[in-house]
Amino acid sequence: MDSSGDFKRGHSAESASVPVTDEATSLRSPALAEITVEVAAAPRFRSLAADWRRLVQRCAEPNVFMDPAVAGAMFTVTETPLFVLLAWARHPGGGADLIGVWLLVTARPSSGLPIRTLEAPCNALTFLGSPVLDRDRAVEALSAMLEAVARHPALPTLICANQIPTDGTVYPALVAAVERQGGRLVVIEHRQRAQLSARRPGQTVSSQTLSSKRRAELRRHRKRIAERGDLRHVSYRKPEEISAAFQEFLDLEAAGWKGRASRRGRAIRNAPPLRAFAETMIVGLARDACAGIEALRLDGRAIAMNIWLRSGRTAFGWKMAYDEGYAKWGPGSLLMDAMPETVFANGDIDTIDSCNRDTSAALAQIWPERREIADFLIDVSPGGSLRGRLTALVERVFRHGRGVARRTYKAHVKPVYLRVLARLTKTGAAAARQEGGEQSPPGPEPTSSDPVEGRAERVSPVARAPRGRADAP
Repeated sequence: MDSSGDFKRGHSAESASVPVTDEATSLRSPALAEITVEVAAAPRFRSLAADWRRLVQRCAEPNVFMDPAVAGAMFTVTETPLFVLLAWARHPGGGADLIGVWLLVTARPSSGLPIRTLEAPCNALTFLGSPVLDRDRAVEALSAMLEAVARHPALPTLICANQIPTDGTVYPALVAAVERQGGRLVVIEHRQRAQLSARRPGQTVSSQTLSSKRRAELRRHRKRIAERGDLRHVSYRKPEEISAAFQEFLDLEAAGWKGRASRRGRAIRNAPPLRAFAETMIVGLARDACAGIEALRLDGRAIAMNIWLRSGRTAFGWKMAYDEGYAKWGPGSLLMDAMPETVFANGDIDTIDSCNRDTSAALAQIWPERREIADFLIDVSPGGSLRGRLTALVERVFRHGRGVARRTYKAHVKPVYLRVLARLTKTGAAAARQEGGEQSPPGPEPTSSDPVEGRAERVSPVARAPRGRADAP
């Protein structure tokens, strides 16, 4: 998996052969005698739920994708080797505090080089790779973690640390830890993604995010949908409610563009290994009150759904799906406009991270705040290594080429494709009407755009008609 969020090919047999046992390996840093690091397996981490919760309360930056529920899902339903780095501050009189957690998997770099690396986040359904660190011991914890990786005989010495926030406190700690450990840190790619902060006193969430023109447009869209039935925003918080709503979400997502064969199985339901991981993760997080689902329902049927996760005082927008039969009214945008009010309602959430890849995602149109994100290659070998320098060079060239290809597609190829598709659709509809003795109406067909999913395309007369339900393909 790489930072694009696309599904990656399976791990090599070499990667899968790395043993991980329930009995953790403890490594003590000579330079930091009071800090001990375990290279543990998921069951050991899951037994430390109370220690994890205490760490989240005092951490520098929360990250739900380092949660024991994520580690448990990786261990239970995937064959990917998972290494859990646990940093402990040992007390002279006995006892210890958990001061750092970092989930890492073995993988190849995104460029496909035939070498083993460690990687965070864990897979295509996790969107933040930063370790969770005690705010007062961040540098010490990370230094000990990097040294543990360097000394562990079964671990690669290269770490692909993807989707690391650079505008918070973890990034400076990472830079300081790499310098202290004597390794090498290389920036592979840098970008931004949308986020939203809770309102200040006397300020509404809406006034933070939308212009008056955009707000008027959303009101018109909401009115048009409401004319077709009973429109309601429903929130799910209880574990049993979330479990049922999640299955409905899978159906809704698979019925849309992500479920089409041309999308290579990007719908979760169409990828059995990732579906098993997602279901296990969501159930585990919901059990700990760290997951919620928002739904926009028309006459009881979901036309847009959003799943968000939580760690500490930060929420993470995980997945969104909508009914394409209502796409011209932007049901996803309507839901995302209403969602912050419910997430921020209790005053226990300060920020929502969109978890989008970058600002090309259309949620950036309605959430103006930005979070700085970067992908790094960390070489824990003292002074760096030739392998690390070669990997960094290939990764940067590969990412640059992929970025150029994406921009070229969006600017030149996709517009031509949509125009051709619109003509073919219009010609086919006109021929069908003439065969039926009808006259072709003048003017072009309307364009559908749902800003949340960031897609804009011509909608055929069939697609414009609301479906009775979100059918599976």
